[in-house]
Amino acid sequence: MNKNAFDNFLCPTSVAIVGASPQRGSPRNTVVRNLQKHGYEGRIYPVSASNEQIEGLKAYKTLAELPEVPDVALIITPAETVPDIIAQCGAKGIPSAIVISSGFEEIESGKDVARRLAQAAREHKVVVMGPNCQGVWSVRRKTMLTFSPTVLNTEVLQYSPVAIISQSGALSGAIGNALQTSGMGCSYIISVGNETCLDAIDALAAIIEQDDVCAVALYIEGLDNASRILPIAQRARERGIQIVVLKAGRSVVGQQATASHTGKIASSHAVYTDVLEQAGVISVNSLLELISAMEVLAFLPNPRISGDPLGGVSVMSASGGAGALLADLSSEFDIPMAQFSPHIAQRLDGILPEFARKENPIDLTGQVNTDRNLFKNTCEAVCDDPRTEAVVVQFSSSGRRYMQENTDVFKTLARQVPVVISFIGETMEREVRKECREAGVLLSPDPSVTMSALSLLYRRQRALALPALPQRQPLPTRPAPRDWAQTMQFLGDSGATPARWLVLGPQDKAASACAQLNYPLVVKVLPSDSEHKTELGLVKLRVGSAQEVDACAADFRQKMGKPQAGILVQEMVGDGVEVVLSCLRKTDFGPIISIGTGGVAIELYRDITSLALPVTKEQVLLALRKLKLWTLLQGFRGKPAADIDALADAAVRFGDMFLASPDVDEFEINPVIVRSKGQGLCAVDALVSTATGADH
Repeated sequence: MNKNAFDNFLCPTSVAIVGASPQRGSPRNTVVRNLQKHGYEGRIYPVSASNEQIEGLKAYKTLAELPEVPDVALIITPAETVPDIIAQCGAKGIPSAIVISSGFEEIESGKDVARRLAQAAREHKVVVMGPNCQGVWSVRRKTMLTFSPTVLNTEVLQYSPVAIISQSGALSGAIGNALQTSGMGCSYIISVGNETCLDAIDALAAIIEQDDVCAVALYIEGLDNASRILPIAQRARERGIQIVVLKAGRSVVGQQATASHTGKIASSHAVYTDVLEQAGVISVNSLLELISAMEVLAFLPNPRISGDPLGGVSVMSASGGAGALLADLSSEFDIPMAQFSPHIAQRLDGILPEFARKENPIDLTGQVNTDRNLFKNTCEAVCDDPRTEAVVVQFSSSGRRYMQENTDVFKTLARQVPVVISFIGETMEREVRKECREAGVLLSPDPSVTMSALSLLYRRQRALALPALPQRQPLPTRPAPRDWAQTMQFLGDSGATPARWLVLGPQDKAASACAQLNYPLVVKVLPSDSEHKTELGLVKLRVGSAQEVDACAADFRQKMGKPQAGILVQEMVGDGVEVVLSCLRKTDFGPIISIGTGGVAIELYRDITSLALPVTKEQVLLALRKLKLWTLLQGFRGKPAADIDALADAAVRFGDMFLASPDVDEFEINPVIVRSKGQGLCAVDALVSTATGADH
């Protein structure tokens, strides 16, 4: 799909509506009226076998009879008829189609019809959106290719640089309604439906190239070949566009509901969150957060860069209690609070009453009721501080009056830094909100919403600083390891040096076999014999003699019922931090690497983050900083700092080698012992799963 193909959905010069009806109240009629109501400037061609005229427009019996080739066909006919209509589009030369009709992948009996639809689209070179979708809103171009009742019931559609892409038609309409009702508006809404041909990522790639978009909200249930979003997100950052995602399917029940609705089974929600963050995409957890994020990210600038470790948000409040609450919330949302520069602190001392708190957060006290210039003078002083990156003004009561008296002050302030005006229990009129929003001033209904909004701005700022996607040649293809020896060679090549080891056969005696190893030793069964050795009592640590090695080996063989099993004997590794490195191939994002706290605590703490492969060292270090593991690696309670550089280098190399081993489905090293800085890594255990189903 090229740019011109998608432009047919957003700004067609002519539209055919196949299945149009004169019956008011029906979706087949609403699609015609929606186009007419909002001033579509192109030509509309209803196609109906049984009607001469629809909503004052001449109707045509077939696509072949149309007087010109329209840019797009909007199809709303029974599912069984759609593949043939797509073929007719191709015969007429119509390049694009939106299929609103339902009855395809979402029901068992419709799957064959969906297959025939896709085949017709390929054969006749028609770009198809849907089926089972609500269509497209293109507000600035007055092109409303949808049956949404919101469009019909809204007298004047509000425009803003906000785009919505949704895999759920109903939710796309609900979000559109919320945006219009609030007065914020939008530029585009794309409902992709079942994604039989085009999908949400295709739509995203096109939307970020539009010149009237600053923020994109994406509702998804699951993605195919999801790694495509990484270069798209990088392109969005280059264009100053922020992508925000709400993904359903976090719970087991949620995943089941998603699968039954779209025919997809979503992969791990945690993987989505981590990889989207890697891409600079912001994840949210509710529709309310999604809509709020659009208001913040489409209208407010990033925090001013102070370059000062004492820089951050400056807060002034008419209530000491509300100011304290904001300070608490700043910590919760990981937002820095500014420490005022000495010359600004001195200036504030001359502005504020003696009994006011003059440190951040500032308590303006009840003096705001008698000194009408207090807001203005304090705002100007705080904004003049180079440490101020953003400003919050918190009202307690009488916020409406204070807002009316100081609106121009806040608008002027917003030319320099982001400004959030926070209320408690009060709301402002829709037009006032719009006026302030467009001036870069956000009106917030609650202190928690205020800090959440600022958090979004800081997250966007961090996303803009993310490293570019890696561009390097892949390693030569290599076969999957077939046994423990080859697995250990793989680890050594990656930089995760394995602990010295041997496999003790049933006829071997430890006294001679282990002569070259240094005691104490670890005795355990091979991963191919048991993945959960510790839980089954098949690991023995600190084995101090050859006789004890032989006894352990005999005991393990008996417990497994495998008298001929080889038993793994390793030197014990000294102090270090236990880390897990694991690569997995079959996810929605393709191959990923997961890094986190390893050893037996891996499932208890779940302190793990994931990245789509390939990765760079910088990406690995950024990911590690999110984890509790980072504190241990830095040196905790007097312990030396760990060899973080060696860990990051090994993760990059391990990921590249995994990519070069297509027969390996999963490769887990757990644990890798990260030794003190400069001493490297030591891999203690590993498990490989191959495409043939073999584990070793």
